[in-house]
Amino acid sequence: MKSLHVSIQERIKKAVESVIAQIDNADAELTKAIKDKEKTYLLINSSFLYREKRLVRTSQSSRRLVAEIARSGEGLCVNDVFVLDDFNIRNHYRILETIENNRVFKLEEVISQELKSLGDVIFVLTGTIIGVQPIERTVSTDLVKVLRLDPTLSDVFKFEDGVCVINNIIPIEDLFDKIGDMLGAEMQLPQDVRQAIAKAYDTLLNEVTTKVVISAGENVDVNSTILGKILYSLKKQAEEYQQLMDELLGNEDNKQVRNELLRIAYNFSTDVLPLIFLFMSICDLKPLVFWCTVDKQWDLYESFASLPWSALGRKEKIEEYRTIIAEARNHAFHHILPFETTIDVDLSNVDVRADSMLLFPSFGSKKPRGIRMKDQELVDVFSEFSRAKQRPVSTKFWKENLNVMKKATDLTRSILDTLMLLRRAQSRK
Repeated sequence: MKSLHVSIQERIKKAVESVIAQIDNADAELTKAIKDKEKTYLLINSSFLYREKRLVRTSQSSRRLVAEIARSGEGLCVNDVFVLDDFNIRNHYRILETIENNRVFKLEEVISQELKSLGDVIFVLTGTIIGVQPIERTVSTDLVKVLRLDPTLSDVFKFEDGVCVINNIIPIEDLFDKIGDMLGAEMQLPQDVRQAIAKAYDTLLNEVTTKVVISAGENVDVNSTILGKILYSLKKQAEEYQQLMDELLGNEDNKQVRNELLRIAYNFSTDVLPLIFLFMSICDLKPLVFWCTVDKQWDLYESFASLPWSALGRKEKIEEYRTIIAEARNHAFHHILPFETTIDVDLSNVDVRADSMLLFPSFGSKKPRGIRMKDQELVDVFSEFSRAKQRPVSTKFWKENLNVMKKATDLTRSILDTLMLLRRAQSRK
């Protein structure tokens, strides 16, 4: 039976081969460098996406993969993969003539080192979700004394001797209705009782927890893990987005479809970017995870790079990606007043005399300074109005965004598979 160490090594080599094949297709310099040589070395950086320090607090790993490659027919052949320590590189990759120094290590040796230093914290993502835990809170009334959430309850709702039990989280209005039904039409819930129930329910919702257990990784249902649940959600979002995209391409004037597509794009960008930043930090601190997923990391970078940044007047930053989508979504959903531009009202023919000019206020004074207009209070009220920023985004962007969503989903799946593999390897040490 193949050892898990060998499986990790093969995964890394396969991922490297995929990245190099893509680079070879796009970079004539690499093709030229290895054309007449027996072998060439390609150093691959330990991060590809633009890093904003306020979003990614960790620094990229100084341990980087370097592949020994040679021309094989129409393509490239990866003869071997090594790890190079503490070699400065700014670009995504760099061609090296040689790697003969004391900072180069065999991949199998480094894998053993990295497995020993993995720790257990990163495997929180592979923890199995057991379920919502029972919780109860006291209600300070004689009519309803206890409010309890118990997922093991066979019925949706139970009310007995002042104890109200529900088996899942429901809207507070529905809770009031169910209690009212149990009490009967002749006895309505007084307002003070409603307020007490609402207060206890709000506390309960704030404090309810879901139990997660981290196992050794041998017989884990990946679909029941934290990252498995996230992966399922991302996949469903991408599938729904694709269906809407197909509808939109059939009729670009369909405002309802476009708005629904914007909603999904906004939700995805809001939730997935912190996840990507988490992956980046994990890979910074545990480079073995990056090496195993380097192909999917490259694919995600390529999907972001393929967005029409120049047409939008933006830089190639994933934080800008979220801003673009947010502005497009805000203009669609927060644009009630019928104005696309700033309103410039000509006041030259009306009486807007200045009443006074305030000069030399005391230091730290919050009183307004400068000219004070006639009807200044009314002017201040008008000045409070604003409009959603107009930032037209083409259908091309939304088409390319589907690829971003798919590649982010693929990376999540790869990270999950890698963590499961590393967990099994770690448990057999």
